[in-house]
Amino acid sequence: MAFGRKLDGVAMLITTHALHVTQPFPFTPSSWELVSNSTFGSSNVNAITKGLNRFVAVGNAGRLATSENVTSWTARTSSFGTSSVYSVAFGQNIFIAGGSTGKLATSSDGINWTQRNSSFGSSVILTITYSESANIWVAAGGSGKLATSTNGISWTQRTSSFGTSFIRSIYNIGSTFVAVGDDGKLATSTDGISWTQRTSSFSITSIYDVSSNANGTFFVAVGDTGKIAYSSNATSWTQNLPLFAFGSTSIRAIDGSTEELGPFLAAGANGKVASSFDGEAWAGRNSQFGSSTINDVFFDSSLAIIVGNAGKIAYGF
Repeated sequence: MAFGRKLDGVAMLITTHALHVTQPFPFTPSSWELVSNSTFGSSNVNAITKGLNRFVAVGNAGRLATSENVTSWTARTSSFGTSSVYSVAFGQNIFIAGGSTGKLATSSDGINWTQRNSSFGSSVILTITYSESANIWVAAGGSGKLATSTNGISWTQRTSSFGTSFIRSIYNIGSTFVAVGDDGKLATSTDGISWTQRTSSFSITSIYDVSSNANGTFFVAVGDTGKIAYSSNATSWTQNLPLFAFGSTSIRAIDGSTEELGPFLAAGANGKVASSFDGEAWAGRNSQFGSSTINDVFFDSSLAIIVGNAGKIAYGF
């Protein structure tokens, strides 16, 4: 098979000579459109997920909204009161959201929410993920706390290997879990329960997020001061050189396309967003966020969404 790529995301065709056919170049957003009314007002939007053909976005002051088409959003009652919601995930046909003071809630439809006992006490919950292969939920956050659950309702605290350093994100693909956080800490696990610290190549710089390609053979982690690292196995990491797309700007989120040959999409402070196929060369785009920080990225084979400060949500095309 012979194929061509362009790192600036311009549409191309991949030609498979053996089959004498052409395949569309993997979707790479090159332009962005702001949602006219996210319903978050000026409150920050912190995270977004999708399930049951519905998007759920969460943010500061207990705000939560849903959408079936990305462009039109409906505000919902989150059950968090005025507490900020920092994370939301979907799995087992339920949504789970976590936030300030250890608050955690579940929903069967993304609209009606029930508070649960998270086992985090007063520590913030910053990230939640579900592993279908291991049939386990993992949540983590402040003071290095990490907990697991088989049903999203009853949670058990685990030893994270982060000490008291905050865990900013947990990513899972297949039997590989990767957790990243403050002080350059990065850990891996095969079950979400037992964790091993790795050398991240970030020194003491905070790592905010991590993702992989569609088949879990290439990982990219991003963090403060524009640092980016990549790995073929999630255990040994190579630090990338500072690039023009981000410079020394903090990179807050990254997501890999669900297409096998698809790119990564990363975003962060000052509204910066960029795509890359190899974790090294990044093509920056105008996110329409101005100077507002982008806090999370949703990216699949046909749609890209970014959410961030000042109530902003945008979709890529």
